[in-house]
Amino acid sequence: MIWKSHLLSMIVYAIFVCIVLALLRREDKKSQIKYALFLFLIMVVGGLLFGWFMYLFTL
Repeated sequence: MIWKSHLLSMIVYAIFVCIVLALLRREDKKSQIKYALFLFLIMVVGGLLFGWFMYLFTL
């Protein structure tokens, strides 16, 4: 499946990575959910900030 939006691709990738890492690194359900949401937030916000930073060099 190919999407035209890089943002959507990044979000879907972040979801899958966060789920897998949360299942591997945490034991109980509550901490897995908390850890996955935390990782997802870091990955998406970090990707947006890094993309914005790279955009500055194209001006």
